[in-house]
Amino acid sequence: MLRAVVPYVAQAAALGAALALPAFVGANSYALFVATQLGIYVIAAIGLNLLAGYAGQVSLGHAAFVAIGAYSVALLTVDHHWPFWAAAVVGMVLAAGLGVLAALPAFRLNTWYFAFITLAFALVFEKMIVEWRWLTKGFAGVVGVPPPSAFGHEFGPRPLYYTVVAVTVVAFILVRNIVHSRFGRAFVAVRDVEPAALAIGASPQRTKLTAFVISAALAGVAGAFFAVQKTVVTPDDFTADFSIFFLLTVVLGGLGTPWGPIIGALVFFLIPELLAGLQSWRMLIYGGLLLGLMLFAPHGLYGALRQAWRRFAPAPPKAGAAADASEAREHPPIAGLALDISGLRKQFGGVLALDGVDLSVPAGSCCAIVGPNGSGKTTLLNLASGYYVPDAGSVKIGGVEALGSSAQKIAARGVGRTFQTPRLIADLTALDNVMLGAYTRERAGLLATALRLPSARAEARRLRQEALGFLHFVGVADRADVEAGEIPHGQQRLIEIARAMMGGARLILLDEPAAGLSMSELERLERLIMRICGLGATIVIVEHHLDLVANVASDVTVLDRGTVLAAGKPAMVFNDERVMRAYMGERALKAGVPA
Repeated sequence: MLRAVVPYVAQAAALGAALALPAFVGANSYALFVATQLGIYVIAAIGLNLLAGYAGQVSLGHAAFVAIGAYSVALLTVDHHWPFWAAAVVGMVLAAGLGVLAALPAFRLNTWYFAFITLAFALVFEKMIVEWRWLTKGFAGVVGVPPPSAFGHEFGPRPLYYTVVAVTVVAFILVRNIVHSRFGRAFVAVRDVEPAALAIGASPQRTKLTAFVISAALAGVAGAFFAVQKTVVTPDDFTADFSIFFLLTVVLGGLGTPWGPIIGALVFFLIPELLAGLQSWRMLIYGGLLLGLMLFAPHGLYGALRQAWRRFAPAPPKAGAAADASEAREHPPIAGLALDISGLRKQFGGVLALDGVDLSVPAGSCCAIVGPNGSGKTTLLNLASGYYVPDAGSVKIGGVEALGSSAQKIAARGVGRTFQTPRLIADLTALDNVMLGAYTRERAGLLATALRLPSARAEARRLRQEALGFLHFVGVADRADVEAGEIPHGQQRLIEIARAMMGGARLILLDEPAAGLSMSELERLERLIMRICGLGATIVIVEHHLDLVANVASDVTVLDRGTVLAAGKPAMVFNDERVMRAYMGERALKAGVPA
């Protein structure tokens, strides 16, 4: 109870302090000016935290997007006499649009390419606003930016401060709502475990683009208020150091945490004011603070505070244990999808992984793929699920050719899978990991999710109950509110299966699900697979544990060095001399070692 109440108390206290500040300082005081500027920086930092902290895309050019918003407002209000609110919207849209054009080529590359491209964009933009004197006035800048107005009244320092506070609160709430939705879960999946994101049908490029658009738009909004607060906009305001400031702010506060940008901005912005008399020592003090943070609080100040709070506060009750027992009911039938593979061939450099493999799995059946290490079993699953592109052959799912389709499109057609090593998002709870599976099924759009419209809330509640039901189904409902990284290996495998079922999978590909399980966990897995088959789903299982295969599979295909060695019923296949020779070798076979 205490853990649940404290965050709301902290939020109310922070908002109350912000609203009460003008009552203790003068309307034209320096303190109010600094507080307004702090709120502007927090707006930009909230957007950068969404991009870098949750989506894992480090931007070193955030100052450029703030500059786009600032110059848009300055030029439109001074030269063309636009109202501030219309100019701010233009600045927000331009920041998002130009930022996407600059960063789009890097989305298919790794994080550091993205960081370098955004840095290059910021450096180029800085030069542009100097050279385009006909538009930006060069080094002279745009002078006399008028304040916002409403109903014929111009905003003084206090109304401007309250407006910035209101926009900061709105930005915080909107981003928090997004982070706690399917979009936020997809951001974290793309950041930490991209194969898992593909398995649930989320496009990494589209997901990163969504985060970037939101981040750049918030930077544009911050730039709009930056212009009216300073009343003068010059190129010197938007150097590369300004971009680094925002990134350090987010890292200091806690990358990928809701309060990180606010705490980081408070500390990083107020320290220079406190160290005004130590100008020559400031960089040394900054370096010492960051070094200490890396050593003693790698998750930022917010992470350190949260860890200390968890140590002393009582643990909350487990939602999974308190869930309605009706969630353990039997699930409705599943219309399985047939899998037909013919002539499948895949070569990696000089290694021929698969050479003309044929496999037919009827709808609603359980087929096993076995073979020695390196025989091409996992490669076959990766080709069937769209992770690799075959050199030749055909893959039909439900009678429809899937060759050439992306992994996320194949997942959206009802194909779910697990991996040799469980690919759960360690920082998300078991329940959130299962809800991640419903990514393609959710219909609430980004705007409805951010605003928490009734339709979005109703869908989220329904899917949460459904996810709890699947955790009950696989037998780990008591772990619902535990972070996946703290859950034992065997239960992580069950949660992966629950995630695949949550996605509406009709064809489930299991890659060595019994690896590392104890005997009791193995029996539990066997019963679960048989239950899923009993519902009508199609299962293809790659496995080394032959006893499990013999008990659950109706047909077995044996691969050896990329070719089909044998196929048929388990009893027939496992007594095949070629199969025994592949598994045990010629000497063991002659010595009479039993299969």
